[in-house]
Amino acid sequence: MSSVETQDERGKSGERRTQAERTAAAARRMLRAAGKLIAKQGYTKTSLAQVGKEAGYTGGLVSHHFGSKEGLLRRLVGNITGRFYQDQIAPAISGKNGLDALCGLVDEYFSELSVREERMRTLYVLMGEALGPVSEINDVFAELNRGFRSSIRDTLEEAAEQGEIRFDLDLDAEAALCLGIMRGVAFQWMTDPNCFDLEAVKKSAKHAIRSHYAAKEG
Repeated sequence: MSSVETQDERGKSGERRTQAERTAAAARRMLRAAGKLIAKQGYTKTSLAQVGKEAGYTGGLVSHHFGSKEGLLRRLVGNITGRFYQDQIAPAISGKNGLDALCGLVDEYFSELSVREERMRTLYVLMGEALGPVSEINDVFAELNRGFRSSIRDTLEEAAEQGEIRFDLDLDAEAALCLGIMRGVAFQWMTDPNCFDLEAVKKSAKHAIRSHYAAKEG
């Protein structure tokens, strides 16, 4: 029995795990391996066999867990974004609403660039490949972007209802703009780490958002 199999069989306490626990542990190991490989070489060049080897399993076992490479992709993206929302975004905006919540979102998104760089890099490598011919990547990220824009739009709508911003704004366009600010800064940072003062950009982005929405019509 390999060391990986032994770790999956028994937890840190040495007690034997249930089948469900072993399955979940193996899936987590494979997802970490997939994220690491994709961050380095991209989705197209990463095979299920490579993921299995990196995780200490076989490619066949990876296929058994996720069904296909697309299944692995969806689970990986869902896992990264889901944990990002649960562990970072939700606490950052808890108790906030309107523009305070939006600025909290921007602040936490930028913080992730230095705290969880590999996860963010995995997502951005995949986003770049979404522009290419691999349809499943495009579908996954089109869906992800729609969801993110919708969440931002809801926050802006709440701000409008509270009288924080004008009612004449196109909220769909504004949501796309806000997401563009976050993605654009993140792309620059990961392309050339430490190329600017990230804390200063955070402050400027939040100031720009508040100034833009508070602006009165001429």
